[in-house]
Amino acid sequence: MTAIEFKAKIAGGCLSLVGHLPLRVLYGIGDFAAWFMRRVLHYRENVVLTNISRAFPKMWYDDVRRLADAYYSRLGELFAETIWFGGCNGDGAKLRKQKIYEYTNPELLLKYHAQRGVMSMKSHCGNWELFGGIYDYCESFRGTLDMDDVYVAYRAMHSPVSDKVFYENRRAPLPGFKGLVEDTKLMRHAVARKDARPIYILNADQFPYKACHPVGIFLNQETQGMLGGFSLASKLGFAVLYMREERVSRGHYKLTFEVISENALGQDPEKLMRQYYDLLEADIVKDPVNWLWSHKRWH
Repeated sequence: MTAIEFKAKIAGGCLSLVGHLPLRVLYGIGDFAAWFMRRVLHYRENVVLTNISRAFPKMWYDDVRRLADAYYSRLGELFAETIWFGGCNGDGAKLRKQKIYEYTNPELLLKYHAQRGVMSMKSHCGNWELFGGIYDYCESFRGTLDMDDVYVAYRAMHSPVSDKVFYENRRAPLPGFKGLVEDTKLMRHAVARKDARPIYILNADQFPYKACHPVGIFLNQETQGMLGGFSLASKLGFAVLYMREERVSRGHYKLTFEVISENALGQDPEKLMRQYYDLLEADIVKDPVNWLWSHKRWH
């Protein structure tokens, strides 16, 4: 065992142990963490305030501060839910009992998966750290959808120890789940499985770290986007779905699929990306607290 693996094993074990606490207890810890990030560390405060102010230029300063305060509370919730998720060791029933994620129309995903591969474009709304359990949130998936056909793209962390810890945390309820795919390897992965009708779940709203493509105006700002998933769908003839993630209440999210393209073969990837950003912007305007404002989205 290497030093990195040893450190990851110790850190992951401690995280899993804490994750066995009841979610309501972890929310209490998360509330304290949110206060500490906001009032003591001032964690990315300038990024949060700048992003909100530029996205909503007509918003009064006091309202910007209130939205920022509410956002830090959300960060505390995300922290608590992510640790709790890691404590669901092989226990999908725990996820279903909590109903932390529920689908409104899973039949739409199943419909297009029966015909072709699917690119399901999510965002940094909801809690993106919980998507390793996507197969086990829905009764209709089990017995209908093969878990080996579902892949969730993720971005590797800079720290190799943290990367290993969170890799295991992201699939804790389904330790047999082998569908976590690093986003830099997505193209090769998809091409190799183009005839198997795979389902890919990926965040499409991050700032691109390689090739940048113009989105146009998004949240009142000129924006660059990642075209990879949309280009793959266009080349391979996949369906493209938008995955809406709504926060219903603390500890409960709702997932809804919306069709961007039934068959993207030969379609303009930039137009597909623009449709995605239009849907995402409408969701953020409806519930701005539910999005990741501390992300350095605009450089």
